[in-house]
Formats: sequence, C-alpha cells, structure tokens
Amino acid sequence: MDTTELDFRYHPDHAAIVVIDMQADYCASDGALARMGFDTSAGRTMAHRLSSLLESARQIGLTVVFVRTTHGPSDDSHAWLNRYGCTRGDEPVGKICREEDPVGCAWFGVEPQEHELVITKHRYSAFSGTPLAMKLRTMGIDSLLFTGVATEICVESSLRDALFEDFYVTLIEDCAASFTAVGHQASVDVVRANFGTVTDAATLRALWQSAKAHGSATDD
Repeated sequence: MDTTELDFRYHPDHAAIVVIDMQADYCASDGALARMGFDTSAGRTMAHRLSSLLESARQIGLTVVFVRTTHGPSDDSHAWLNRYGCTRGDEPVGKICREEDPVGCAWFGVEPQEHELVITKHRYSAFSGTPLAMKLRTMGIDSLLFTGVATEICVESSLRDALFEDFYVTLIEDCAASFTAVGHQASVDVVRANFGTVTDAATLRALWQSAKAHGSATDD
C-alpha cells in the first residue's frame, strides 16, 4: 500500500474505524443466532484480531466508533419482521438483540471506551434512521474503515450507505466475519469491485507504524 493512501483514507486526523454489531447475540456460542443454528465461530475468532487492531488505532489517536443493534416494539414493523418472505399470520423471524435482553445485546470481544461514539441502529445499515453521518462530519471524519459482523449483511449495508453519504470507505477483511465463508468472501469481492478499498489489519498496522516513525501520525 502506497503511503499516500494514509493521507486521505487512513490518517488519524480524519479517519475512523467503525465496529459493527460485535454483540453476544451475533457472536457468542450461546447467543440467539447460535441457538438458531448459525455458525458464529468466525466472529469469535475475528474478535481477537479486531481487539488488537483497535488497540493500535487508539495508540495513534484514530477515532473508533461502535455501532450496536437493538430491536423492540417501536421499530418492529411488519415489513421488517417478515423480510424473509413470510406472509401475514406466519411466524416472524427470530428475535435477536431485543432491547429487553441486556445479555444478548451486550458487547462481545471488544467494547467502546468512555469517550468513544456509540450509535444504536434498528436496521442493517448504521446510517438508517441514525445521526451517524452528521456526528462524523461534526468530528471532521471523512474516511471510514469497516469491521464487525456480519460482513455481507450489516457491515456491507453500512459501508454502501457510507459511500452514498460521500465518505471514503474501506473494508478491513480480516476484522469482519460472517456465518459462512462464502458469504464473507462474496462481500469482500463485491466491495473491492464496486464500492471501496479492501485491506487487512497487518497492512494498516504497518502503515500507521511507518507513518508514526516518520512523524505523519502522532499519539493523542
């Protein structure tokens, strides 16, 4: 990766890592999705890499934003509950990250520090019905590095909307995970071909360390 990429995509002065849905219901071995039969092991493995990357990012002063999902009666529209093709009278989709269930909604593997922005969403995209874009612009952020779960669902939905809001977008592919390897890789390929850049944690860490050594990135 050319160091010029640092200037407009990865510099701590105007970039942010966005952590999507690292919550127990999506990642834990006894979370809601695991109980429904989904393989959530990739999220648990990825959480260690993400935690290490966040530590590196915080050391150079890069902004970290956490996004979580909750669902409750106020946002349980019929269209949303039956988004997989059910008809009226059928059982709606499984209950995930319910606002009355603090255990299922709890952070998994990583969690925000006291000063970090936390956004609560009720749909796949972190920008749908939230003030995220406004808050990022107020903070002087114009480039977003996406991580979390699930790659082809909430992570990609958020990344696409970020591009449509005129942010630079990057997917950190080894700090995102899905319930199938096929779904994850398909999303990586789609992002690379159509929406933004794709990188990995080691590449970013090396870039930041090199920039710091040359005075291009500084500690808080």
